[in-house]
Amino acid sequence: MKSALKIIALILCVTMLFSACGGNNPTTNEPSTDAPQDNIATSNGEETAKGDGVIALPYNESDGVNPYFVKSNENIYICKMLFDSLFTVDENYEIVPQIATSISVKGTTATVQLRTDAVCRGSQPINAYDVVYSLNLAKASYAWAGYLNGVLSATAKSKYTVEFTLDFSDVYVGAKLCFPITKEGTADIQTAVPTGSGEYYWLENQLVNNTDSSKKIKLYTIDTNKSSENAFKIGATDVYFSDLSNCEYIGVTGKTEEVMLNNMVYLGLNSNNGALNKYIRSAIAAQLNGEDVVLSSYQGHGKAVKMPVNPNASFYEKIKTVSEQGDTALAEKIIDRCGYTRFSGKARTNGAYLLSFNLIVNKDNKYRVAAAYNIADNLNKIGFYVNVSLLSFADYNQRISAGNYDMYLGEVKLDGSMDLSRFFRGNLNGGIDKSGKAATDYFRYRAGEITVEEYYKIFAEEYPFVPVLFRNGYSVTSADVKVDLSKNPFDLYHNL
Repeated sequence: MKSALKIIALILCVTMLFSACGGNNPTTNEPSTDAPQDNIATSNGEETAKGDGVIALPYNESDGVNPYFVKSNENIYICKMLFDSLFTVDENYEIVPQIATSISVKGTTATVQLRTDAVCRGSQPINAYDVVYSLNLAKASYAWAGYLNGVLSATAKSKYTVEFTLDFSDVYVGAKLCFPITKEGTADIQTAVPTGSGEYYWLENQLVNNTDSSKKIKLYTIDTNKSSENAFKIGATDVYFSDLSNCEYIGVTGKTEEVMLNNMVYLGLNSNNGALNKYIRSAIAAQLNGEDVVLSSYQGHGKAVKMPVNPNASFYEKIKTVSEQGDTALAEKIIDRCGYTRFSGKARTNGAYLLSFNLIVNKDNKYRVAAAYNIADNLNKIGFYVNVSLLSFADYNQRISAGNYDMYLGEVKLDGSMDLSRFFRGNLNGGIDKSGKAATDYFRYRAGEITVEEYYKIFAEEYPFVPVLFRNGYSVTSADVKVDLSKNPFDLYHNL
């Protein structure tokens, strides 16, 4: 165990000049509003022991462990240890049953059968009424609502059978049903510690393993992500995680690993602009060098894509099309075939339209600003003229919602099923050609009428928007104890 004097000495050496990462909101692209704070509270007024073989994790006390009220990354990951879900997705985005045993989809009804042996601490069984109760709370929560797009409601058909009503037929909906399940009536207020069936249970600022009570995880109380960073620096905790939502990479000593998030950065293209027909959109996709954007604009924290699917997904290799490095020869061939063989000013023209566009971006996100300029420069090399406009988040969001743009650079956090329905009939559909096959056939794909390969081939023929990259966060672990973190962005503490 480290002595109090050593910790005090380390505190005096810590340089608090770095910015911390904000909350993790799966439904918006708003910049973090967390103010930097340097104060670190301690559990029960004492220093947390380290070096004793027990893992210590950061815990935001004001956030609590009621999964339907948590907002901090630290506590969201803790809640995954306390509460099982119907299903979860692994690192390859394959569905894994937890409380559920099976799922079947017929039309807009998904029927889930539950395990009869799933119990909470104290041998209370998990039943269908608990699932219905949990869904209603999850749909109104900060941490889980964004993953439940398209799941309208649930009904208990029997003690161990739940029917979910869906917005559209979706054979992939199981990968959305990853919300925490708690016993009915135990999670109504924020300060509650609900009853769940996770691997651990809560006991006096500790997590205790349900099957081996000698296996414990200590929780060190912090106030913000900044405090989490400082707690790791002084050796009070064994884990630090940043989702890089504030675009600040903090150098700390320990084993550092990149964690690929399910946050897709993409180029929105307004199909209502006559010059941005499906052929020119395909030319833009061909020319765009996502790998250069990752390296130069995102400082290597991501992976380039040309399809709106996380590259860790097991089926990603089946749907790859043009090179992530870009294919200038293909792009110019498409442009020439569309008649853009002359110049008017700085841009190519076909006599009817100019390849001159305005690209809007949220000025508060420096990674995306750098990427917007990178993309503009890249397109300008082959006869486009792209001007970048930096907007406040409010103006940027209003312009996108109204479809008042030529191009925009955005980011969206996808659920485990990689659902794109928001682009075709949701809050991201402004400027999307909703009559195109990429939009209409998407719901045929989700209904299981066409295969994943068939759908993404259609997508690549139209490119209603152009995926650029999936963004990374990073984790750092201590050398004091053995800590093997998962690289699963939905379950970082899996199997601790």
